[in-house]
Amino acid sequence: MDNYLDTLKTRLNDSAYEYRRDAFLAFLRAPVRDYKESPTVKDYVEIGKREVEALVYQDASSSQLSTATREDGEDAALYGLNFSVGKVQPGVIITDMRGAMEEHLETLRAKVFDKFGDDKIEFLINSAWQNGYFIEVADGATAQVDIHVEWDSRISYALKNVVIVGRDANLRLFEHDMSTGQGDGVHGKTIYFIMGQGSKVEFNYLQEKEKTTTDITYVKSFQDRYSAFNIYHINYGSAKVLFSNESQQAGDYSDFRVNGISFSAGTQKMDIRDSSFQLGIGSTSDIQVRGVVSGQSVTIHRGNVDLEEVAKKSSGFYNSKILLLSKEGYANSKPGLMIKNNDTRSKHASAISSLDEEQVFYLRSRGIPAGEAKSMVAEGFIASVADRASHPRFRSAVERFVKELDINA
Repeated sequence: MDNYLDTLKTRLNDSAYEYRRDAFLAFLRAPVRDYKESPTVKDYVEIGKREVEALVYQDASSSQLSTATREDGEDAALYGLNFSVGKVQPGVIITDMRGAMEEHLETLRAKVFDKFGDDKIEFLINSAWQNGYFIEVADGATAQVDIHVEWDSRISYALKNVVIVGRDANLRLFEHDMSTGQGDGVHGKTIYFIMGQGSKVEFNYLQEKEKTTTDITYVKSFQDRYSAFNIYHINYGSAKVLFSNESQQAGDYSDFRVNGISFSAGTQKMDIRDSSFQLGIGSTSDIQVRGVVSGQSVTIHRGNVDLEEVAKKSSGFYNSKILLLSKEGYANSKPGLMIKNNDTRSKHASAISSLDEEQVFYLRSRGIPAGEAKSMVAEGFIASVADRASHPRFRSAVERFVKELDINA
């Protein structure tokens, strides 16, 4: 990283230079994780020197994804660094971060460029991003946006995505991340939601990249009073996945709800983190995460419910369940409660199990073949989370991934 400042002063020297510089300084100051933290730390998804240097030094303008093609029903598309947008609904702005820096720089400076994150790699992505999408929903407006993000598997780069939702506004956002080409590219992104008072967001996130890449994603919702953030996320692709989703609930009576599903197979490694950080009085969080592990893959669910001293009369819940479909697979769940006042309600739960043979036997006794019976049990395992989603593309993706499960792997 000795030459990164030169990169900042040349290729990344734009209107966000001071923000990039400060984010990089935060990266330098952030301590390296202590490997005595836990005996299972060796199983975490580690982002090493190779991934870090690839993420910040490679110029994504070399991508062979020359055009951004929107499919039916998609409002915007980001292919590599190239952005395309269709007809925009009233009260909504959709552009890329390059365009936003030209047309909405003061908005970014006022609402976004003081937010650097709280993880070492997150700091770095906030310094080294090369493009991303920018969405702003005006006060009182209602919008539905579907966006397609196509990554180039052959190269490494970072994106910064920003979503600003005004007072009493409503947004339903669907993001579908895929990749093109065979390569071991390192892809990093931050997705920051800046939510006004009384605003509501439903975010459906689907990641199914080529299983050769490394995917690093940080989702953060900065929530004002009476705001509600509801996220449904699926992680299916990439060889290594680090997915972090966290609320910043400064607003009183803000609400944060998570329904997440991860599918790991082959030799994939997934580190799924869902956490709430609650400062507001009467704030609520409910985190429900399910994982399915097959082959020799690894899945770790981690999450904290953090109720600060000022978050009186608040509540927070975390529930993780992981289903092991093979003896060679590995799963771990590490929930945590950080309760700093005694006027709250909170609990956490986690469970790791294999297929229930009694359920399989019952289905087989009704004439259902063994493979299909096991698939039905697996589908029932994640149904408690999947059935809460209403977006048709999210639900169809779950059905497709369940059918593709290698039950005997």
